[in-house]
Amino acid sequence: MSLPYFIAKRHLFSHHKIGYVSFISIISIVGLAVGVAALLLTISILNGFEKEIKTKLISFDAHIRVRLFYEDSIDPVSTIKNEIEKFKSVRSVAPYVHSNVIIRRGNETDGVIIEGIAESELSKTIDIDRFIKEGALQFQTSDGSDGIVVGRKLSQTLEANIGEKVYLFVLHPENNQTSRPKIGVFTVTGIYESGIADYDDIFVYTSLSAAQRLFDLGDRFTGYQILLDDPNQAEVVATQINEQLGYPYHALSWINLHQNLFDWLKVQRIPILLIFGLIALVAVVNVISSLMMIVIEKTHDIGILMAVGVNKKQVTRIFLIEGVLIGLAGTILGFLLALGIAWLQIRFSLVSIPKDVYFMSELPILLDWKNFLVIGIFSMICSTLATIYPTIKAVSLSPSETTRYE
Repeated sequence: MSLPYFIAKRHLFSHHKIGYVSFISIISIVGLAVGVAALLLTISILNGFEKEIKTKLISFDAHIRVRLFYEDSIDPVSTIKNEIEKFKSVRSVAPYVHSNVIIRRGNETDGVIIEGIAESELSKTIDIDRFIKEGALQFQTSDGSDGIVVGRKLSQTLEANIGEKVYLFVLHPENNQTSRPKIGVFTVTGIYESGIADYDDIFVYTSLSAAQRLFDLGDRFTGYQILLDDPNQAEVVATQINEQLGYPYHALSWINLHQNLFDWLKVQRIPILLIFGLIALVAVVNVISSLMMIVIEKTHDIGILMAVGVNKKQVTRIFLIEGVLIGLAGTILGFLLALGIAWLQIRFSLVSIPKDVYFMSELPILLDWKNFLVIGIFSMICSTLATIYPTIKAVSLSPSETTRYE
């Protein structure tokens, strides 16, 4: 064991008694651990939110939607589908109908968006099966009537349970006041709950043929839903499709459709990380304070060491090692604290959040070893830099001045 390491260890962790220096060293380690844990948990929670929201959006929406710029429908004999399928990353392409309708049951009425898509295609483009809470993903009942799948929130508003009838009203803008709306009768066959209020309260699903009959489209439809091998490439592929197809077709990725939500997440990340970064900075200041107290209390010892031949380089190494030891102990303790709290939250869901606001009922945590690595390195660098000023003060001491009255 080298002399600087031996002395540094004795300064910080003296075994014969818990002195003032040892006490403030422990406080510095605990403070650094809390700062590291707070920063780790903050990043993990933000990443958890982003992943959970992305997972739900990807599971509940097509990766890309191709529609027309103006309100019209696409002819089924169009070669657009063949053009889209030529892209290597495209897994499946399904025609669909998308429009606004009025839904009613009894005295309850609400405005919704209906999407008509073939039942076999819906399970390919949207992972809706995992969200079905009652009934089944079924667009036709045993008696041959058209089925409809609605969100939990909408079913509660309408008081519509499985097997009950609902009425859809199609209002055409060109109709005058004496014209009657087109009315369709559907049976509730399934109730889903995604946790996303914008979907659960607004979107209803039925078969492509039923939607075409409801809107008098014949064999036509309003667009295509596209599923990719890698949903993260949706923006790139959407741009390529727009370049390939041109006007009047327009491709939008799931990221584009929810751009405001992702912009909000990015805006929230900066101030939150800044606040918790300041907590970590306070912990680093505590390290500086701890080392300065060691210099003040051990002034006499430093003078004696320098008098008996310990050079300034060795004194510098003593305080450098002390800073590294505090940083290492605080970082490891912070890692353990963050892992413990994360495990408790994942295992027991200690913290719950409003589901209607945050799209989930439990605080999500996504642990990533890269975050541990970056924060660990950052903590060690800050702890090492914190030794600069105390070291300068220590090596500037004169042996004759520190031992004058001994």
